[in-house]
Amino acid sequence: MTKFWLVSSHEYTRHVFRKRFLLALFSVPLLLAFMIILVIGMIMMETSSKPVGYVDHSGLLADPVPQARVKWPEQYVEMVAYTNEVAADDDLQAKKIQAYYIVPQDYLQTGQVDVYYLDKLKGSDAEQFTAFLKGNLLANQPSDISNRILEGNDLVIQSVDKSQEASKNQFINIILPLIAGIVFIVAISTTSGYLIQTVTEEKENRTMEIMVTSVSPNQLMSGKVIADIAIGVTQILVWAGFIVLALIIGKNFLPSLSGIHFSGETIAVIILLMVPAFIMISGMMAAVGATVTEASEGQQIMGLFTIPIWLPYLFIAVFIQNPNSPLAIAMSLFPLTAPMTVTIRMGLTSIPTWQMIASITILVLSAIGAVWLAGRAFRLGMLRYGQRVHWKELFNFQRV
Repeated sequence: MTKFWLVSSHEYTRHVFRKRFLLALFSVPLLLAFMIILVIGMIMMETSSKPVGYVDHSGLLADPVPQARVKWPEQYVEMVAYTNEVAADDDLQAKKIQAYYIVPQDYLQTGQVDVYYLDKLKGSDAEQFTAFLKGNLLANQPSDISNRILEGNDLVIQSVDKSQEASKNQFINIILPLIAGIVFIVAISTTSGYLIQTVTEEKENRTMEIMVTSVSPNQLMSGKVIADIAIGVTQILVWAGFIVLALIIGKNFLPSLSGIHFSGETIAVIILLMVPAFIMISGMMAAVGATVTEASEGQQIMGLFTIPIWLPYLFIAVFIQNPNSPLAIAMSLFPLTAPMTVTIRMGLTSIPTWQMIASITILVLSAIGAVWLAGRAFRLGMLRYGQRVHWKELFNFQRV
């Protein structure tokens, strides 16, 4: 057992502290930081602190209620009242205001206003004047009614059998499992690439022949797989931490993110799916590395395993239309497509308990089988310098 942990510790530190791993590890946080800065900059560019004027002929704004303060990075726009169009136009020409509105006498009947500007009014600034008008129209209404009207409706679309439900506030909760799946795929592709390269290189330079004198094949391959999982978990935790931080920050500025909800059940299911899937893929990658003769050959074969993992994303439109279709159920039970299919379906419908249990059980059994297969491939290929181990040999139990 001590040798097993020594192998795991060596493999983990060997890869985690490499420059290329650190670059890949922090590339996502840096990209997220850049995107956040870019979004903040775009929001600030869409607003201006220069006042907006208005001329009220309707009497609605005789004693106006100030508009609500906006959240940073939007800039608060002061609304300036003018008694006539001439004074407002003079300030516009002098560029003291960015625009002015004329609220006609029959506004309450027609709902029409006119706006005058030299340069087109920023979108957010126009929205602030609209909110200013709505706030004054609702000034005499109870606060719960005025707030409901200002916030707008939350339209919920539900299927006849009530198995599907969607609204604009739940949209982000549908996207989150997809994001989790993509992060998982990228992490597993990266770390499994390290594993297959390591095993192949050790076979090429005959390091394996030295290692097996002090550690058993099963201990060696299990240690490498555990190290690979630890590397992937490190990558996922760092990325997930920055993604969650970005979402928390984004909730303060983007209304579409306000509906984010992390349920303990969803997180638990994702973990129960991803961990055995990670072990399974790592074991398969280790087996590939033990059977090929060159690292480049192993990278090519690895694509045969990664393509099925991405496959569920090609059927997203089909899953949205019918998340409980025979195709969706079949892909939820097939080990290579199960993690992504189940996470996609979780955002669309309630998955029957038996399907969830069956999917997790199949993944666990597949993970155990993959590790066993990696150990057998290693035993058969460790002394075959420059020779390939054929896959049919792995299942020929008459061989040593």
